[in-house]
Amino acid sequence: MEPRPRTTKFTFPAERERVRDVRRWARKALTGLGLDPDEEQLAEVPLVLSELGGNAIVHGCGGDRPDVMLTAGLSLLPSGGLRVEVTDPSTVRPEPRDVDGDATSGRGLILVITYADRFGVDDLGPDGKCVWAEVDLGAAPQAAGRTDT
Repeated sequence: MEPRPRTTKFTFPAERERVRDVRRWARKALTGLGLDPDEEQLAEVPLVLSELGGNAIVHGCGGDRPDVMLTAGLSLLPSGGLRVEVTDPSTVRPEPRDVDGDATSGRGLILVITYADRFGVDDLGPDGKCVWAEVDLGAAPQAAGRTDT
């Protein structure tokens, strides 16, 4: 039996209309990693990934830029967690904003931070940044075909 991948990536153009594609991909990718996208711990992963993607488009690229490619990723961690990430070409770090009750945007990063067990930004130098969130899944994933006694 072939071992399941531990990381999967999806490249998409920096266009707001593509965020729905990221959400769809996330559900399929979770299944491909051997996870159930309907499990309570994972139900919000597509939303988190689409929020990170939307932020990358709006703030990392300054709006729709079909000439710029972004990368979404999901990775199983040895610690038993799942890392959700999006890379963009900007070096500007995201910051949660205070928004009033009538605002129609500005809550995405707060949603990500609220859902995630950990959140951060990795500097990629001249290539931009990777904004990520990690969700604890419980026990560390086992390698395919391995059993502990």
